[in-house]
Amino acid sequence: MGTRKRYDGVLIRGLPSFRIINPFVMRKRNESAIYFSQTLEVESTREFLKRRNRSRGPEERISLFHVLLAAAVRTISLRPQLNRFVSGQRIYQRNRLQISFIVKKDMGDDGPETNAKISFSPFDTLEDVRRRVNRDVTEARDWEGNISDHEVDFFAKMPRFIVNGVVKIFRFLDYFGIAPKGMIEIDPLYTSLYVANLGSVGLDAAYHHLYEWGNASVFMVIGRMHRALVLDDKGKPVTRLVIRIKYTMDDRISEGVYAAKALQLFKSFVQNPELLEEAPDLDERILGELALLPMEREEYEPASQGRR
Repeated sequence: MGTRKRYDGVLIRGLPSFRIINPFVMRKRNESAIYFSQTLEVESTREFLKRRNRSRGPEERISLFHVLLAAAVRTISLRPQLNRFVSGQRIYQRNRLQISFIVKKDMGDDGPETNAKISFSPFDTLEDVRRRVNRDVTEARDWEGNISDHEVDFFAKMPRFIVNGVVKIFRFLDYFGIAPKGMIEIDPLYTSLYVANLGSVGLDAAYHHLYEWGNASVFMVIGRMHRALVLDDKGKPVTRLVIRIKYTMDDRISEGVYAAKALQLFKSFVQNPELLEEAPDLDERILGELALLPMEREEYEPASQGRR
């Protein structure tokens, strides 16, 4: 791992030559994007949720969304190359494990939206993820708004030439890895994974573009739960409860085989959520490759006791 650091990552040394050259040939995220669709059977997952939620109050219930986020956290923890990004035509290992997603403050057609950006520990269990997500979603739905909302409101009131100037200056600083910590910290597009849960509004998954702003390398869109015809273990067609997930990923951060194995790992966690109830046993090699910074005290607050 290299020594050249940004606020949000460390430069990776020793990459193969073709991977070093890729950001010069494929200069932007959307020309480097690859797309993948995955269908997950969630019949057993729904039964798991029914069992676990039987004795829980409404505020403590585990949802399918919690399972999906916990599966994503666990997958990134075990497959660290997913937590890379390209900036300034260099490839970095992100030093935080973060997931961003949209939160609607109310479900009306004109209900305002905001973003949640949550930091996770690689040792988080499903219960830890539930607590972190519920805490941050509650804060995001506060009608006074979060810091990100206030920043956007502030710049939206300025003349266009000022906004254009600020954006150009920020892009320049970001290219050289010296963008202000305060702006990266609150921007939801500087994240390990951006999630869009279209299933929550009854829609199926769609492919999403990768933003050229920020450095999110993976976008995951979750579709609605529905019954569909699939093949069982014996190759016979059967009807199962499924969700469809579509991914857009920056091809420059890793190899296709590595990413494909990661998605199979994610699938196994979603379809067997019991695996997420215990903290993973991560060896020093994985922890070194993850290169995560120690989390702040307030970020750990909702997590259960265990190895950190």
